[in-house]
Amino acid sequence: MSSFLITYHDRVTLRPLNELGALHEPDFTIQVVPGYLADADSGRISEDAPLGSAVLRHRYGDTLTLKVQGRTLSMRILSVEKQMEAHAGHQAFEMVPQN
Repeated sequence: MSSFLITYHDRVTLRPLNELGALHEPDFTIQVVPGYLADADSGRISEDAPLGSAVLRHRYGDTLTLKVQGRTLSMRILSVEKQMEAHAGHQAFEMVPQN
């Protein structure tokens, strides 16, 4: 398992799980960003949102459990792409080794 912690601007792909750990909904990708950059329609989730704060400082392969509006949700981190230094206004990402 990778030792890289998830930080701001990393692309994180998550798989929602039901109580039995089986596939519940389609996988989705987010970026956790400071609140002023958040745009849920673009997948940029605020660090202050329950999902945003749950993802930060976790690793590839971790399973997250969070409470949202009285429901308990579980999600597995399927992949993490670390943001590399931006060049000429373009974002570049590098896949984190998964083992």
